[in-house]
Amino acid sequence: MTAVHARELAYVILSGGRSTRFGANKAGAKINGSGLLDRLVAAFPSRAQIIGPEVQGGPAAAIDSALESIVAPWVAVVAVDMPFAPEIVEYLTQFIGAADVDGFIPIDEMGKQQWLCSIYRTTALRTAIFNFGSVVDAPLHKVLAQLHLDPVQLPDELTGLLVDIDTPADLARAERLARGKRS
Repeated sequence: MTAVHARELAYVILSGGRSTRFGANKAGAKINGSGLLDRLVAAFPSRAQIIGPEVQGGPAAAIDSALESIVAPWVAVVAVDMPFAPEIVEYLTQFIGAADVDGFIPIDEMGKQQWLCSIYRTTALRTAIFNFGSVVDAPLHKVLAQLHLDPVQLPDELTGLLVDIDTPADLARAERLARGKRS
């Protein structure tokens, strides 16, 4: 990843979900022998802040916790269960230079916005969370509703990588994708 200088973009990995549909802690689930969390940490160009199960209250509360120490003007927020997030984030960074928006949110194959594989302007994210009030257990899309986000249609080769692992079947699909990428 080289599109943005490290001082301009911070990275936050959310790894504290309950994993109820998956049946085990997703952070340690493996793709090609590498744990999901380890995979993300290794792929980002600078030290990522990891917010784990010590922060309760859902993704918005975890993001709020992470923002306390972020000084970069932009922050990439990714969930641990999105193993190909680094490729998506790298693609999104190209839009930062001329940005007049609060962030960039990729659209998956089903037309759904992927809030936890996006880049946000740090000050806008702080303001949205502050204005919302208590974000504990609040749906992230509602907390961030006031943001002016640019929905990004990914190129075909990246759209298929916007994988969110919620079940063992999703993990198997991601494993197949990872094997195919190495070929």
